[in-house]
Amino acid sequence: MESFDAVVGKKHITGEYFLQENEILDYPWKKTTFNDARVSGGSMTASLFEDCIFKNTTFEHIYLDDVDFVRCHFENFKIINCSHDAMEIRECTGSPPTIIGTKEPRSGSRNMTFPPGWEPAATDIIQ
Repeated sequence: MESFDAVVGKKHITGEYFLQENEILDYPWKKTTFNDARVSGGSMTASLFEDCIFKNTTFEHIYLDDVDFVRCHFENFKIINCSHDAMEIRECTGSPPTIIGTKEPRSGSRNMTFPPGWEPAATDIIQ
């Protein structure tokens, strides 16, 4: 696994990456394609993903608090054991992300919101 810092600013991301546990990456990702990518650890708190594509991608053990996904497209996107306090998904296409487990959010907890029709069923979130 490489440090995720190595791909900041790139438009096509594939492979396995990690964020240091104490690292916070609040970055505006725009028109970026995550294809066959796996990112784990650290925090993307307050990041913006705008007009991005997530295909066969997994985010794992990451703080995703206050993260916005706007006009993104999802195909087999998994969010595993991540916090998702105040995470928003707006105007996105494809299949909603699969959310498995959760980790406790950082302080200032709020609820995750989904666009109309994308609210997960109780069985879609496994804790």
